Amino acid sequence: MKLNYRGVTYAANIPTVATVEGKVIGKYRGVELHEQVVKAH
Repeated sequence: MKLNYRGVTYAANIPTVATVEGKVIGKYRGVELHEQVVKAH
């Protein structure tokens, strides 16, 4: 992913992790927040 901050361009290599939504842990501004549970291989 190419990012640009204050004129400096750099590439961010963000690792992707397979997750599933867990139980609801709360609400923020009317949106439900869920746990992110990492899938076991």
